[in-house]
Amino acid sequence: MEKLEKLEAQLKEWGVDLEKFRAKAETTKEKRKAEHEREIKALRTKLNEAQKKLEELKKAGDAASRELKKGFENAWADLKKAFESATRKFK
Repeated sequence: MEKLEKLEAQLKEWGVDLEKFRAKAETTKEKRKAEHEREIKALRTKLNEAQKKLEELKKAGDAASRELKKGFENAWADLKKAFESATRKFK
């Protein structure tokens, strides 16, 4: 359960980062702003998906199927990669 709490904390941190990205996008030129907004929307979708899968995993508890765990791991890896990329772009 401690691992799930750490994952949940990371998701919350990424949610804060996403808001920072959105605020920064507001100050960019129109062409870049649209690009940033598309990326932020995609990140929000991935973040929501990971949060949903984490909730499913928490509800399943120790009896979580391998398929459910694998689905979460895939969503997590995708989200992590996307946030690393966005962090580089928004700095």
